[in-house]
Amino acid sequence: MQMLLEVKTEVALLTKEIKELKETKQDGIRTNYSISTTNMEKTLLELKSDVAAQATEIDELKQSDHQSVAFMAQLSKILVNPPQHTVVIFDSVLTNVGGAYKPSSGMFLAPVNGTYTIHLVASSTPKTTSEYLHLYIMHNMLKVGYIFLDQNSDRWLMRSTAIVVQLRAGNTVFVKIGNTNPKGTLAGSDFHTVFSGFLIK
Repeated sequence: MQMLLEVKTEVALLTKEIKELKETKQDGIRTNYSISTTNMEKTLLELKSDVAAQATEIDELKQSDHQSVAFMAQLSKILVNPPQHTVVIFDSVLTNVGGAYKPSSGMFLAPVNGTYTIHLVASSTPKTTSEYLHLYIMHNMLKVGYIFLDQNSDRWLMRSTAIVVQLRAGNTVFVKIGNTNPKGTLAGSDFHTVFSGFLIK
């Protein structure tokens, strides 16, 4: 910022000097003044270009500093035998800085280009017979993360995973049901199953 102010000051001084030269030049020394003002005008254009570039960089940095993205949502109710390929809707929103998580669809919609970290915690309740339930973290249509909740007939089972992914503005991240053989149960409420993420940079 200090460098930008210094360059702007120098531009102002050069502009003033060029103006004075043009106003005071006489016929006998027209050529010398012409050469002098031409060189100064060239320098002025270069400085103006530097100012514009620095101003653009500062604006980008300000935008980056002001852009905060973070979300955390949980499944509020138990999900019993969800069909394969079902998108899990984490309907209880706990944090949604920037409003990028959409609880109506279960989708996180990246608002800006950047590097994001995404976390998934999933739990399954005890049951009379073993079940198999797989969850996929999806980046658009690409699987980028995976949790399996298998063979926990006699106990609670909780698993978690985290990924780091490059997203472009408009990309989606969501969780869908993978394999359920022959069925599966996903525990809800009390932070048993949670989807979250935030913008790193």
